[in-house]
Amino acid sequence: MRFTASLALMAFALGAHAQEKPGSSDAPSNAPAQPNAQGQPLDLGQVGATGAADADNEDPNAPNAQAKTATAIAPTQSSLTATQPQTILNSHFIKNIAQPNSDYLAIAQYAPSVVNATPNGAGYSSKSGTIRGFQDGQYNVTWDGIPFGDPSAFGHATVSFFPAAVLDHVVIDRGPGTASDVGNATFGGTISLFSATPPQTAGGQLFSAIGTGASWEEGGTLNSGVISQTGGTTAQLNFDHTRTNGLLENAGFRRNNWSFKVDQPIGNNTVVTLFSSVSDVQWNTFSSITTEAANVFGKSFGNLNSDPNTQAFAGYNTDHRRADFEYIGVQSDLGVVRIDNKVYTYALSDEGLGGLDPTLRTPNSVNLADGGVPGTQSLSQYRSWGDIFKIEGDVGHGWTSTTIRAGTWLEHARISQFEQDVDLRTNTPVQFLTNPGMGSLVNNNTAITNTAQTFLEFEWKPLPGLTITPGYKHINFNRSFDGLQNFVGLNNSANYSADLGSVTANYRITQPVSVYASWAMGFQAPPVSVLQSLAPQQQPLDPQKTLNYQSGIVYKDDKLAADFDVYYIDFANEINSVLETVDGVVNQPVFFNQGGVIYKGVEAEATYELGHGFAVTANGSLNSAKSKTTQLTIANAPSSTALFGVLYDRGPFFGSFLTKFIGTRFTGSGEDPQNPNAKLPAYYYSDLVLGFRYKKRLKVQLLVDNLFNRRSPTEGNGAVIDPTFYFLPVRNFTLSATVYF
Repeated sequence: MRFTASLALMAFALGAHAQEKPGSSDAPSNAPAQPNAQGQPLDLGQVGATGAADADNEDPNAPNAQAKTATAIAPTQSSLTATQPQTILNSHFIKNIAQPNSDYLAIAQYAPSVVNATPNGAGYSSKSGTIRGFQDGQYNVTWDGIPFGDPSAFGHATVSFFPAAVLDHVVIDRGPGTASDVGNATFGGTISLFSATPPQTAGGQLFSAIGTGASWEEGGTLNSGVISQTGGTTAQLNFDHTRTNGLLENAGFRRNNWSFKVDQPIGNNTVVTLFSSVSDVQWNTFSSITTEAANVFGKSFGNLNSDPNTQAFAGYNTDHRRADFEYIGVQSDLGVVRIDNKVYTYALSDEGLGGLDPTLRTPNSVNLADGGVPGTQSLSQYRSWGDIFKIEGDVGHGWTSTTIRAGTWLEHARISQFEQDVDLRTNTPVQFLTNPGMGSLVNNNTAITNTAQTFLEFEWKPLPGLTITPGYKHINFNRSFDGLQNFVGLNNSANYSADLGSVTANYRITQPVSVYASWAMGFQAPPVSVLQSLAPQQQPLDPQKTLNYQSGIVYKDDKLAADFDVYYIDFANEINSVLETVDGVVNQPVFFNQGGVIYKGVEAEATYELGHGFAVTANGSLNSAKSKTTQLTIANAPSSTALFGVLYDRGPFFGSFLTKFIGTRFTGSGEDPQNPNAKLPAYYYSDLVLGFRYKKRLKVQLLVDNLFNRRSPTEGNGAVIDPTFYFLPVRNFTLSATVYF
């Protein structure tokens, strides 16, 4: 009924706006408007920005027009201005090939060297996301150039921030970048997420979709167009609502997301941008299952049931996350210099319940003698405030032509955590039998982090087409931790600093060909866990660092978009720990720097436009990530990845058939010759999209994920006894309709 009602509303909008607007298909949807007169839109770009400048030049203001070149239709591609291995997933891919309910990892997973697991379906809580074997928390994620993430360990709540409905394009930089690329975890690379520029013409879209698992999504976008009365203001409002029973049993999911963006020109030289996004997400927290459970209940079991007398009851395993992200940006071209400044804040509140052991291997009576149901209630919250300032100016001419760029990134974050043991039947605090004398309060603490990064770089252009960029960055990072952690009171603090250098070069050999090389130092600040111990550190910890050596070639014209790269990464100062008894308290971690990892490999991607609307595409990687100490492969690093398929886009019809392959990898603590459960087999899945568009006003799509219903294990815990696994989700369908007006 709701799908029918939404289609009726779409039909009304279609009828009301059936007449084409003059010039509505002439301008790209994300094309910057040029400053030409008072009251007209103004776009100054971003100081030092890199991204999809040459990747999405055919996406029309009415997003229904066909893609006619390899650059426009390619699922993945690099940029001719790249200085390190890079993959761009453009607006055409996000709107026409990816699942509409995807989170950003479900989009990024199509890139070479990227692996992601979505056991409950794309967008319904991604469980991992690795780049060349670097785990979540070891790489940056940014929104319009602003790094964000959990300040505790730099991980990311993928379902809470920026679903596909609000994304314009995604750029995956597989390296630390230049000195002006800031963040607390640059050494694994950066996933850059970008919002759309509000278009010049008024209009919008309405969207609705239904799918497997009683999935439902609806949303819309409203564009103000240029408001000449206020000096050329443009604005965009986006809303997205998603709900599903999940592809795993009892694993329901619901999300509401609002975002709003305004670009306001001030004179002919300045643009002020206001952005806000708010999301509310609730779901049942599933977990990986044993082989025995998979054989009994099937691979769509997620350790959730409908029995309130068990720890696995779905109503006892819930998570409620509220998130927001806001920034005010100012871009100004003052002639002599250009500035780009963003003041921002973002926050996440995560409130949850959970059974102590939802696998049911630990009976209730072990923890509660009176027959209650043992579990925990928790509340984790963080808020970050920050500012990114960049300034650049041009000096010299001829072979001395140089752009000098400098800036700072400052951020302050506060994190609080609360966790209490409870009887889930009554939601009252209890002391478990296994924790005598400890009480019910497990965690109640606060952590503060402060980051300051200052950089200077020189973009030197000694020859036509050649750009060499050396740079330097200094980092100061400090943390404090105070409160109860695992029943123990703690008060610790630490300061860290690092000096990082980089040199990159890009040479545009001819119009369609460029080559690049880079040497860069990466950085990751120690997580808050290093302060969560009674044990004093034997010596101050050093931040984890990488030395990155990378080189590649990019070719792009109307028929072919292709690139190839090689990389070698030396990861040093790896933080490890051992458990010791300190002041009579057992299992206190003692942290130290020891060892590291060597990452190396090759990556490639290509899309060739065959003509008559057809194109073929492929990308892949051969990857190695081995411990310096043991020479064994680390956890969750694939031996290889590949993507191949065919695309079609001509006239009213479009579609794709893509297959993603993931090579063997090791789970748990990594490769272990004594533990066969640590090795996971290679697997693949295939996705199909069939679409129809009508006069740039209506788009209908059928999307089928995991077409051949492969149920391979994608993740595991590597336990020697009773290992647990996640599996590819069951074959699933989505039918969507979008009306543009």
